Amino acid sequence: MKQDDFSFWKNKRVFVPGGAGCIGSHLCELLVEWGSRVAVLDSLASGSVENLSRVADKIDFEVGDVRDELAMGRLLKGVDVVLNFAGIAPGLCEGEEHHESLYENNVEIADAVLNSTLQSGVGRLLVVSSSCVYPDDAIVPTPELSIEQGEPERANLGYGLAKREIERRAQAAAEESNLKVAIVRPFNAYSDRDLFGGKGGHVIPSLVERILLDDGDPLVVWGSGQQTRSFIHGADVARGIAMIAQHCACGEAVNVGSRNEVRISELVNILMRLSGVKRPVIFDTSKPEGASRKGADTSLLSRLVGGFSEQIDFQEGLATIVAKKQAMLATNGA
Repeated sequence: MKQDDFSFWKNKRVFVPGGAGCIGSHLCELLVEWGSRVAVLDSLASGSVENLSRVADKIDFEVGDVRDELAMGRLLKGVDVVLNFAGIAPGLCEGEEHHESLYENNVEIADAVLNSTLQSGVGRLLVVSSSCVYPDDAIVPTPELSIEQGEPERANLGYGLAKREIERRAQAAAEESNLKVAIVRPFNAYSDRDLFGGKGGHVIPSLVERILLDDGDPLVVWGSGQQTRSFIHGADVARGIAMIAQHCACGEAVNVGSRNEVRISELVNILMRLSGVKRPVIFDTSKPEGASRKGADTSLLSRLVGGFSEQIDFQEGLATIVAKKQAMLATNGA
């Protein structure tokens, strides 16, 4: 099996709930390139039409909610594969303040997709889980640990518990039906298609926004700055997810991510250099910083699909984010 053989997707009818988001939109582009016929349903609560601009004339796109049974029934007719990205992901601060709602909403959304998929007789479903299912004291690089051991990471407890429950329900459905289920656990995806800044923003876009909106004060970063994360570009995650959906639809969860860890303090320095900004930095250790380390063990993915490696250089990916945000600020200030 060749890792770059995506002929499986040619002429497949693929439905992508949440496909206007960061990773989903990158995957839609790849599917179009590989010859799939793609339909997307997205509420645009966190995604955007702009993310799909490169393939807008090559896919069917609707704004809507996956809990709309009529819309789901119509869009699922004749579909071969469902790749479900619909859900509500926590960003900075969000996870700690909204555990219950993140749990309830994500389980409800995933159930809606799972039930509609089963009712429509679709043969294959990809479930997007998260590295948040792993406990804070997990070994690093983290392999595919059992979700029955320990609690998910504390900072995103509600989200992590939801993803664990979503995995269980999908696996149970596969055991009781002919549905083939693939489960992916992504680690720290980033892209210039991610939401920018503000409360609930993810770490990279939030830092970029705060660095560029220089008000003369020191940049305050939560935690010690010594915590590490293994960031991977959304396009690389999308490619890994396509491999998992194609080759690993057996109900077993598979990691996709990078083994290369970067300290948050180093990330801040890289973003300042790329932004051309010099500001004093204060690391606020009175604020939570999450797990001290996060890094993916992708040995299982490589073994199952014949090899997996990142194609987008980390600093080049960051430079794209900085350039996009600078252009946005220049336009808004004109």
